[in-house]
Amino acid sequence: MSNINTSNIINWYQQRHPEWQLANNNDPSANETKKAINDYKALILIPIEQYFGLTTITYGFTSFELYKKVQKLSPQHTAPTLDQHTSHEVNSRGNLICKRGGLACDFIVEGFEENMGIIAKYIVQNLPFDRIYFYGNNKPLHVSIGPDNSQFIQYMLPSPKTSLRYPGKRYNKDNYLTAEFKDEI
Repeated sequence: MSNINTSNIINWYQQRHPEWQLANNNDPSANETKKAINDYKALILIPIEQYFGLTTITYGFTSFELYKKVQKLSPQHTAPTLDQHTSHEVNSRGNLICKRGGLACDFIVEGFEENMGIIAKYIVQNLPFDRIYFYGNNKPLHVSIGPDNSQFIQYMLPSPKTSLRYPGKRYNKDNYLTAEFKDEI
């Protein structure tokens, strides 16, 4: 039984930041965003849940209103012009917040909270994706879909001196599947 419906992708912030109140309830305004949300559910989340089990969205769709709140209250570890969480939404000047299109969500899979690398490998082998940002086996996995379908995989590593993350190794679908990884990743 699937845990995912569009409200999980849209209302993810209510679990993480219940104190955040939004006038528009994080509703998407662009029709392309609504389509991307449905596509993401069908292409990524439902197949993951059917194969592995329940997913929890830890960072999902971000409307312009929520984007402004995130940038004001919790901007660390965000890259809104790159990360595709805003999908096809525009800023107050009518410009796309992220020009990549598509949609990204960060999620964990119940029972795999310490083994998200298994989920990443499954996605790379079996599902269409644009980008994967892998933060470690015990961290949520960032997966996007998009028109480029670049199949780009970026390892994000914690700095030994700060809590900030920095880009580590980069992979494409082919060299990722043949790479050998350290246990701590």
